[in-house]
Amino acid sequence: MFVSYQTQVSLPMAEVENRLADLRSLLGSWADVAYRDGEELRTRVGPSSGTFAKEVQLEIGVAEIHRAGLVYPISWYATGAGVLFPRLSADLTVSHVGHEQTRLRLEGTYEPPLGPLGKVVDRVLLRKVADATVKAWIDRLADALAADRSLK
Repeated sequence: MFVSYQTQVSLPMAEVENRLADLRSLLGSWADVAYRDGEELRTRVGPSSGTFAKEVQLEIGVAEIHRAGLVYPISWYATGAGVLFPRLSADLTVSHVGHEQTRLRLEGTYEPPLGPLGKVVDRVLLRKVADATVKAWIDRLADALAADRSLK
């Protein structure tokens, strides 16, 4: 299943790039994130309502320059009982919008858990949870980048 969300940050792209370059060290204080073996991170994701959240292992790859902008490969998957939760594979694209505006866009795919039954549940409910989770994560990232503070 496909998920996508974008927002803008009122910062020049170069500043967003600099702040994202520090992302791995900043994530140390963001939502109970725990470093495991260098690039392996854990955080909680879920809709902004906070009624449903799951700890995930977060992997952020090295950025590549594309025509669309600077692209960071991202994946996350549930820790513990992973078979009951989807794994997200996505690209975080940072692109220039204007002199003081930068777009953050996350586009990715996930496979609903539990085979055919999971696909039915996804159409009815889980799709909304996935969309809300991605939106909440990107909005939180944008807020932290704009505030130039640790990602708390």
